[in-house]
Amino acid sequence: MHELNAKNFPALTALLDGLHAGAEIMGAVLSGHTQGRIFVPQARDVHAAFVYDNGFCVLAGDGPDAQWAAACLDWLQAPARQDFFILYPGHAGWEPVLDQRQAPRVKKMQRVAFSFDHRRFAAQRTEPPLPPGHCLVPLDAALLRRLADGGQYPFAAGMWASDAQFERDGVGYCVLHEEQVASLCYSVFVKGLRHDADICTFEGHRRQGLARATATAFIDGCLRRGLEPGWDCFRDNRASYELAQALGFGPVHEFAVYARGLDG
Repeated sequence: MHELNAKNFPALTALLDGLHAGAEIMGAVLSGHTQGRIFVPQARDVHAAFVYDNGFCVLAGDGPDAQWAAACLDWLQAPARQDFFILYPGHAGWEPVLDQRQAPRVKKMQRVAFSFDHRRFAAQRTEPPLPPGHCLVPLDAALLRRLADGGQYPFAAGMWASDAQFERDGVGYCVLHEEQVASLCYSVFVKGLRHDADICTFEGHRRQGLARATATAFIDGCLRRGLEPGWDCFRDNRASYELAQALGFGPVHEFAVYARGLDG
């Protein structure tokens, strides 16, 4: 595996065309919004690529290569690597190759991609009051750093090249309870005008409508800036699936991913 220098990322732009899954991840890495890394089989060989962004990964290229897929899985499962990942086969042809590769604790799962309907969002919009002691605020660089440094949700800060870049280019909102983040929704992958959402409500704060409040604010923030909110989730994650539909998103296609350390 050969790791590309970021200055050479544009050479892989053509691989984005026709990706049926993972385009938002690869696009975010190519744009420089994230701390992502890209590997190719050999220097100057750009027929296939492995994109890695804090556990979110894409196999890109129009021809499945069993040896390359095996090398990428071996890299992901090295002991020094983080304990979870989600690998998106950029084309369906990669699935048989990955299916044949026996990888410990790796589970094939289904995800659903959604498209946003502005009219449905407006028609279904509700803004119930937050529970007492809660307030909705923008997610800024200081809050993002607090989530990381305090260990509450370090994943969020790890997705952007810097906290300052998130504050400048991203969209995010959170609900605070006693000065602690109870729920958040923010841009996790940015590809052009599309901002895909990551959403999390922490234990002890669920079933109070906080996720809908932060997600609604996120969508409003995107629309004010002329951006397109994006959403995908595991098919079996009923809470996320149903929230997406309540917010005006509709399912458009389903695809397989290979995950370790995640249940949905």
